[in-house]
Amino acid sequence: MKKEYKRDLQLKMLEMIKDLDDICKKHNIKYYLAYGSCLGAVRHKGFIPWDDDLDIIIKYDDYLKFLEVCQKELDNDTYFVQTLDTDPNYYLSFAKIRNIKTTLIEENNKDEKMVNGVYIDVFPLVGYPDNKIKQLILKINRAFVLSANRNIINNKLLYNIFKVILKIVGKKRIIKYCTQQCVKYKCNDYKQVISIFDGDGVQIGLTTNSILGDPKRVKFEDIKLPIPENYDAYLKNLFGDYMKIPSKEQIQFKTHTPYFLDLNKHYEIDEVGD
Repeated sequence: MKKEYKRDLQLKMLEMIKDLDDICKKHNIKYYLAYGSCLGAVRHKGFIPWDDDLDIIIKYDDYLKFLEVCQKELDNDTYFVQTLDTDPNYYLSFAKIRNIKTTLIEENNKDEKMVNGVYIDVFPLVGYPDNKIKQLILKINRAFVLSANRNIINNKLLYNIFKVILKIVGKKRIIKYCTQQCVKYKCNDYKQVISIFDGDGVQIGLTTNSILGDPKRVKFEDIKLPIPENYDAYLKNLFGDYMKIPSKEQIQFKTHTPYFLDLNKHYEIDEVGD
């Protein structure tokens, strides 16, 4: 890979988000740049210089609509809407929009026979109930959905118990059932909302409807893209002093390591692992 591959990768993702933004405007779908992408918009007026992905969040009802219209209206020769339903070898519970005219295989999934290519991550939001028991149930279901694909449970006993449950019940059935339990909490019915599939802890993924508010369009590279209305509160929850530049070690920890990247080569599944 060329030394400057990250900037080339960012520019490809910029092309992609422009297409997705057009679809969201056309269908009145409200979304927000999230996590490091939101931080980049505020602190750098574009991508964080060392960033190598792009994340958006969408409330669950709009998320379903978004996936539907993307499958219908995006150019199928260029884009692939990757979910557990569209790609049987995909191992994550949130969606990725892939550019299949490119090839991007990351180190941690180089042996997975799934569709690859430069991507944008799309995370759905659900309501976070006020009731403590319902919160616990949601947390358990959220953990089961995440762990069905990559077991993230730190407690050794619970880890082994879940492995047995997974073997008996099966990954697909667990994900389907637990997802249904999470998404029954509608965003507009609760003060707080949470990303259910992002892999971070509950407190990291938790925000409020008032913080998200009406998307505020700000400069991002050569366009304007939406971020949470109260972006200051949103970013402080995620990063604390978000204007402070992180250390080299912190940057390295967040980096996705490419195994193979070609921005001009159409993805072919038989090339994975070659």
